[in-house]
Amino acid sequence: MKPGEFFEYHKKLYSLLRSQDTNVLSFRGRLRFYILLLCIVLLGCTFFLLGSLGMLPSEKNDTAAQLEVLLDDYDRSITLHFNKMAGHGIRLSQRLSAAIEQELVDRNAKFSDLSDNIELIKALEERSYDILEQTLSFAGSSGVFVVFDATVNTSVPDAQQSRAGIYLKLANIHNCDPIAPILLFARGMHEVGSRHGHDFHNRWELEFSVSRLGMFDMMRARAVPDLSKCFYFSQRINFEGTWENMIMLSVPLMSRKGEFMGVCGLEMNSLYFRLAFPLESATLPPVTGLLTCREGDSLAPATGLNSGAYADNFTESFSDSLKTAWGGRLNRYVSAQGSFVGMERKISLSPLDGDNHWVTALLVPESAHRLSVQLKYLKMTVFSAVFLVLSYFFCYRISRRFINPVLEKIDAITTGKAERTEIPEIDDLIEYLSREEAAPRMQETQPDMTGYHTFLANIETLSKAEKAVFDLYVEGFSAPEIAERLHVTIHTIKSHNRRIYAKLNISSRKELLLFINMMKPENKD
Repeated sequence: MKPGEFFEYHKKLYSLLRSQDTNVLSFRGRLRFYILLLCIVLLGCTFFLLGSLGMLPSEKNDTAAQLEVLLDDYDRSITLHFNKMAGHGIRLSQRLSAAIEQELVDRNAKFSDLSDNIELIKALEERSYDILEQTLSFAGSSGVFVVFDATVNTSVPDAQQSRAGIYLKLANIHNCDPIAPILLFARGMHEVGSRHGHDFHNRWELEFSVSRLGMFDMMRARAVPDLSKCFYFSQRINFEGTWENMIMLSVPLMSRKGEFMGVCGLEMNSLYFRLAFPLESATLPPVTGLLTCREGDSLAPATGLNSGAYADNFTESFSDSLKTAWGGRLNRYVSAQGSFVGMERKISLSPLDGDNHWVTALLVPESAHRLSVQLKYLKMTVFSAVFLVLSYFFCYRISRRFINPVLEKIDAITTGKAERTEIPEIDDLIEYLSREEAAPRMQETQPDMTGYHTFLANIETLSKAEKAVFDLYVEGFSAPEIAERLHVTIHTIKSHNRRIYAKLNISSRKELLLFINMMKPENKD
């Protein structure tokens, strides 16, 4: 079949399908139509099955399932890490408390004598330094500190808010386990820092301001000998004058007699948090993870730390509360700066959480989430279109492969050139027609006059199109010639033939031509 004939044929086939007149479809056309219909049904069943199993993309379920798995891992990692920090903090408190008491015994001094005693404070800082440095090397944190409940000079202004101690911080954090960490001396006596050869933090101060360490007074009030019941993780604190935001673990320093001697602990700054808890997913839009506090019906990103995508935005631009609209599996979080979809889970960091309702949460920008779902639907649509196109050409090839031999044999029968074939149905037809040819031709010499009169009477029942075909048969034209003269397909002529036979009460083209020949003498009369 030539390309022009191919498109012309299928253009006509399309017009026939639109007319919903299935009687004009050829044998080949019917086969193509039914196979294509079967392919469409199979495609529909496939999508139905995938939908029943929850495997089709859904604006909520698909993202929710992936976020649940990711949140399980994120929540577990944070819980384990902060529990590890708490354990190291408790162990740090025990070691420092023992070292402080031993130094006091060696110097025959009391802890109550510490304030205004520069030499004793320096000795305690020196004794504490090695313990702090060792703890920082394996505790999984960005800093370590000890604050004594004493000050170098009680006569200076704000002495009640000033406390001596040491604060060591990691510098140039590029990973969570540096081989040769660089330490900065942020708080403590200058002589102590210089002796250990550390650079000083650009915001170095001699002592801590407990007004900026809100947990110091709480530790004094809540301290008990059982340290596992009185450690505390603060909300996010800014290291004054810098970009650093951090959560601080505080553990009280207790003597064997139950005397409060100060506070020690570890810090987790925002950069270390992002490195420790990265978020990557090949199938989800960019995800942001939060360790933050819930305040009523809103999340407060400014109270905690975050990692993953848009971490900088959540630290700065998205400092507003995220109002929560609860959903079935995915919640919607809205602030003045943007909207997100995601989920959260409660988490307990310490026995003194109190009003700090900590949660871990994973958020995806709502616009990116919708775009991701739309792309998945687009892929399904493209797949369906490609499937249907391939199915159509498959039908075309099948029809040519299996129907063309049948049509060729039928054409051979109509031209009297029929031979035996390997198709049982065609061979049966040839055998039947050969028997008909061998039978007496009594009907040709003595036709059924009753049938002939019925034939004449029913000519008036033919439609305009059927009458046009009938008249051309009367004039002696063959079916292909009639199709050419009327500018229609041979299949249309065959369809008209079936209706003409039915209306004129005849069963074959031979009978039609017999009656037409009988009409001619009458027409001449």
